[in-house]
Amino acid sequence: MSERKIFVGYVAREEGDGALDLVISAEGKVKEARYKIWEAPRFFESFLVGRKYDEVPELVQRICGICPHPHHLAAVQAVERAMGIEVSEQTRLLRRLLLVGDWIMSHALHVFFLAAPDYLGYESVIGMAGNPELLPVVQKALQFKRLGNDMSVLLTGHEIQNRTSVVGGFTAVPDGADLRKIRERLLGIKEFALEATQLTKDLFSAAPYPELVRKCEHVALHSPKEYAVEAGRLVSTEGLDIPDWEYPEWLIESHVPGSNAKHAIIRGRDSFLVGPLARVNLNFDQLSADARAVAAQVGFVAPSFNPYMSIVARCIELVHSIDEAVQIIDHLGNPKYEEPKYTIRAGEGYAVTEAPRGICCHGGRIDKDGVVQQWDIVAPTARNVYNIEKDLHEFVPKLLDLSDEELALKC
Repeated sequence: MSERKIFVGYVAREEGDGALDLVISAEGKVKEARYKIWEAPRFFESFLVGRKYDEVPELVQRICGICPHPHHLAAVQAVERAMGIEVSEQTRLLRRLLLVGDWIMSHALHVFFLAAPDYLGYESVIGMAGNPELLPVVQKALQFKRLGNDMSVLLTGHEIQNRTSVVGGFTAVPDGADLRKIRERLLGIKEFALEATQLTKDLFSAAPYPELVRKCEHVALHSPKEYAVEAGRLVSTEGLDIPDWEYPEWLIESHVPGSNAKHAIIRGRDSFLVGPLARVNLNFDQLSADARAVAAQVGFVAPSFNPYMSIVARCIELVHSIDEAVQIIDHLGNPKYEEPKYTIRAGEGYAVTEAPRGICCHGGRIDKDGVVQQWDIVAPTARNVYNIEKDLHEFVPKLLDLSDEELALKC
């Protein structure tokens, strides 16, 4: 048997442009399993230097069209820490509501529009919609995505590019009556959210989740009082427990040949996973009662170290996000406008939010005139690149009896 070389020059349905290289020895050993991100770097960190502090949150939300708000709010909170700005409880709740709305939109998109076609053997969700049995699922998923987008419009004035959230608070707040309309829509779609977790188990039964259990370290924000969304300590399944602003000291990045995405490790340790599975594993007790109940119904037990269970974790978080959003809206009642007030001063600050795909990190130094001297950005998907390679090394030996085409597709 000769050496096998499998190269996939373009990997679709991901953030950025990627490729996959597999080299397997004649003896069946994985010599190389590389997940390469070859999309050109955009140099956000560099062109933020010299910008005013209030431009940073406005600019970084352009990094991602799926998770603009986590980038925006991580930058906002980093600026506020640098300048010693405290915000009101109303501002904090509005920010949480904005982020869980982003989760609702993104999780529905991921589960039903990106993952489901692959598991069910369709080229895209359009093919799924052509199946009369799956059409209602696609329609409900579209309602989910629409609801998440409408929450963004209500809170920020736009589906993607925020117009109201700023350092220190908001330039406008939603009307209580409009919030309660969103509340009714959330309650109206909750039944499907509960069903969706079971659907991920039933719909994909024709192509079962592969068995891949590699006990890598999982990292997420954690708060003892609530499911961490916009703030918390950084914790892991292997005992990491640090303030979130210390992330640059513990989550270490390095350049690697052949990829424009850096590899990330925990200082002194190895690769790690971020995202819904890590959050559910580390914050299971903070989930809403219904989210915990539906997890039990489908047999999800935390901690789970099979990355394919991320789809189930997303559905569990869909249920939780609805419950969280309803609770926040009830607490907000009729928000009153609060003028953002603060003094510009020099400082250094770092902050972390939970984007749908995991921890989103921003921070840097600002001078006395409010001008950025240095800025750091780490998107959540970049955290997982090296861990995906480690998973491939574990996964590929289980599939050596497959053809090259089948093996590439499974990977």
